[in-house]
Amino acid sequence: MKLTRRQLGFAAAGFTALATLSSSAFAAGQVTIYTYHIHPPFVLEAGKGLSYELADTLTRKAKGAATFKIETVTRAQLDKLMATPDFSGVVAWVAPKWMKDEDKTTYLWTTGVMEDANLILSNAKAKIDYKDPSSLKGKQFGGITGHKYAGIDDLVATGAIKREDAEKERNNLRKLEAGRLDAALLPRATANYLLKEMDLVSKIYIAPTPQSTYTRQILVPKRSPELQKLLNDLLADMGKDSAWQTTLSTYGAK
Repeated sequence: MKLTRRQLGFAAAGFTALATLSSSAFAAGQVTIYTYHIHPPFVLEAGKGLSYELADTLTRKAKGAATFKIETVTRAQLDKLMATPDFSGVVAWVAPKWMKDEDKTTYLWTTGVMEDANLILSNAKAKIDYKDPSSLKGKQFGGITGHKYAGIDDLVATGAIKREDAEKERNNLRKLEAGRLDAALLPRATANYLLKEMDLVSKIYIAPTPQSTYTRQILVPKRSPELQKLLNDLLADMGKDSAWQTTLSTYGAK
């Protein structure tokens, strides 16, 4: 069926309105939450995982003030998006140091969403009591492709530690179980979730001293203080919400 000029005009106007709506997401009450943390427990599969629980909980508690939608991206894709002048989304599960904003002057930041740490794991039959990166000298360390590990990478560069990368955290855990790696690093929330899911709790040892600790927050564009305030109000409410606390525990994030 052919459209009349008038119908085409309406369609074009609608498209323009949609484009305008998308470029001013918060003004329209719609907020895209970007995350490059696409491993468990944050993303289990499309539409499932702690990230989606976060978006659903924020939307419910906002009571019509805003709706939140998860968009998964790679870190490289996120960096390109954030470099555009009209970037209007927020970024979940990050810390200022990771985004080169330790003084918090480039972006706005919410209060903490959750506390987390990077843990050193080893086979329970060949435990490594990690104290600092030198604890891994002479060891085969399993990393994730594209990830950087403070202190550890310095020793990898000198040859003191051998690094072998995998695409998925599950792969490194299976290698640890089989004795093909000496150590691996996982976020605490990820380790808690996967060790239980993969029935490895008794087979994998977690060193008491973490490689690092940090607070996961939500990054907000500098020009959106009203969105930062809304998120902080919602997060404060979630901190007192037993259902949200149960969700965190269910996903091993507490």
